[in-house]
Amino acid sequence: MCETALELLGQRCKAIPIREGILMKLNHVYSFGVGLTLLLLANVARADGIPAMHWGGMELQTSVNNCLGRAKKAFFDTGVRNTQIGGWQTYGQKNNAAVLVSCAAMSNNRSYLVVVATSNDSRAAELLRNDVRTRIARMREFD
Repeated sequence: MCETALELLGQRCKAIPIREGILMKLNHVYSFGVGLTLLLLANVARADGIPAMHWGGMELQTSVNNCLGRAKKAFFDTGVRNTQIGGWQTYGQKNNAAVLVSCAAMSNNRSYLVVVATSNDSRAAELLRNDVRTRIARMREFD
C-alpha cells in the first residue's frame, strides 16, 4: 500500500508516493507538536505562569481506533472529565491538570501512543500522565 501526502489530506490527485515510514514519522511529529501547542497555549494564558509538563510515548500492538478506545476507558477510570476526541487525539482534564493522548498509525496494525499531561502542579501532571499511560498499556483487546 502506498499513500501520498495529498491522499492523506483527502485530496485525490497524482503525486509522487512517499515511503510509509517517512510519512508515519512526519505524522508522529505533527500530532505531537499540535498536542503540545494546544496544551501549552491553554495553560500559558493563565496568570500562574508556565505549567509543568510530563510526556511519554510507546508503541502498541493495536490499531489507532483501539488505542483511542483504550484512552477513553483510561480517562473514565482515572476521573478525567470534559473529554474531546478529534482525529487520532483525545484530551480532557482532571482537577488542575490537562491530559492529551495521541495515537498515530504505524505499519502492521500498530500505533504509537503519546501521553502528555500539564499542570501548574508538576506532581499532579506526572501522576496523571503515568496513570493514564499505564492503564492504556495494560489493556488488551479480546476477539
